[in-house]
Amino acid sequence: MSSKTADKKKKGRIWVDSLAARMTIWYALSAFVLVLTASGFLYRALSESLDHENDHLLSENLENLTAYMKKNPNDVEDLKQFVGETPKWYRTVSFWTRIMDGDLVLTETPGMSNSLPSTFVSAASKKEKNFTILSLEGQPFRVLLTQVEWPGYVHPTINVQMGLDLGADEKILKRFRKRLFIALGFSLFACALVGWWMAHRGIRPVKKIAETTARISSSTLYERLDRSGLPSELSDLAATFNGMLDRLEDSFDRLSRFSSDIAHELRTPLQNLRGEAEVVLSKERGPGEYQDLLGSSLEEYHRLSNLIDSLLFLARAENPETQIQREDLDLKKELDLLQDFYGPSAGEWGLALRVEAVEGLRVNLDRSLFQRAVGNLVENALKHTPPGGKILLKASDADGTLCVEVSDTGRGIPPEQLSRVFDRFYRVDPSRSSSSGGTGLGLSIVKSIMELHGGTVKIQSEPAKGTTVILLFPRIP
Repeated sequence: MSSKTADKKKKGRIWVDSLAARMTIWYALSAFVLVLTASGFLYRALSESLDHENDHLLSENLENLTAYMKKNPNDVEDLKQFVGETPKWYRTVSFWTRIMDGDLVLTETPGMSNSLPSTFVSAASKKEKNFTILSLEGQPFRVLLTQVEWPGYVHPTINVQMGLDLGADEKILKRFRKRLFIALGFSLFACALVGWWMAHRGIRPVKKIAETTARISSSTLYERLDRSGLPSELSDLAATFNGMLDRLEDSFDRLSRFSSDIAHELRTPLQNLRGEAEVVLSKERGPGEYQDLLGSSLEEYHRLSNLIDSLLFLARAENPETQIQREDLDLKKELDLLQDFYGPSAGEWGLALRVEAVEGLRVNLDRSLFQRAVGNLVENALKHTPPGGKILLKASDADGTLCVEVSDTGRGIPPEQLSRVFDRFYRVDPSRSSSSGGTGLGLSIVKSIMELHGGTVKIQSEPAKGTTVILLFPRIP
């Protein structure tokens, strides 16, 4: 296949796939079908109107014939003369009359048998009173068949055949059809032209949306689609797209801050390690100084290891294919184990750590992840609660949802910062570094663990009164 042929096929396919082309075709076809239907209706109405008028003419002539027969009862010769003298041309149309006694022709308009023999008319009647047939020469005729009473004649009723030449009507219909075909051709062209105009005008807002979205990149996520003047359907689409851009912009901002925070968090321990090594290596030191350097470096390595482990956990938690290992747990027993583990640390800080949970409250959770989530909350409470404060671990069942609360009587969190406490590397106190205040990933890990379990996490806090973090787990058999 040559490249020119391939290009032609490609262009043809693009044209067929074009929304404007499809709208043009469908509008032109639908409009033309309506025009064609209306034209057919008008043509049929004209044809039926002509038939009705012709039937009326036949009926008038039949009335004249009946009136003459009543005035001249049983006078066959006068009737023959009347029928023979009946003008063949009546109101610009050829008119024929035949009177029969059974199958016997009594009289007829001269020349009628050449075009409409009596047997031919009777065979074509199909028991209809008024109908249209073609003569022996192929000319259309409107025919009336009926029986009339003739007083004084041998038989009480006689048969009457009347025919009306439709040649003039055919000329009228032919002219109408010719003009109709011209009008239909013009209508098809006009429908296609109007359809093309309407289609391109209709998709103009779509092109406007496409042009705007084409300009949007990672550096211009602040741009939004202008909804003014858009149809309601496209306005909803633009609103949805703007909402997506809001989420993308927020995600990019978070990712940018996350990357910056990672660089900052990794740079601090690395600078500490490098600075200590440079100081020690600046001159010869004793064994004790080298031991101090190794001990300090080990602490930095430990912080780096914790940071990397936390980041790896968050990355795995965001993977939709991540699976958790659920098992049946006694919630009170698990909280008691956490109390035993963190109790000594709480005592050293001068804090009271206690548990309130309903006996026999069972839950289907990943044990290690549950302990990590509650453990992170307890560690935060230990760091932010002054001596003499209290930390409470509480578990309850509220309408089929398992609720675990970790509350403290610490410094609390300002209201304007509550919406960001689950962000990665976010610290309520900016002055606290990783060496003194953790990595800033604890609450982010808690949120990820809750999402893995299909649950939610909420936080309530009042400055100088304390903070309560609520974990809501759906009850799963």
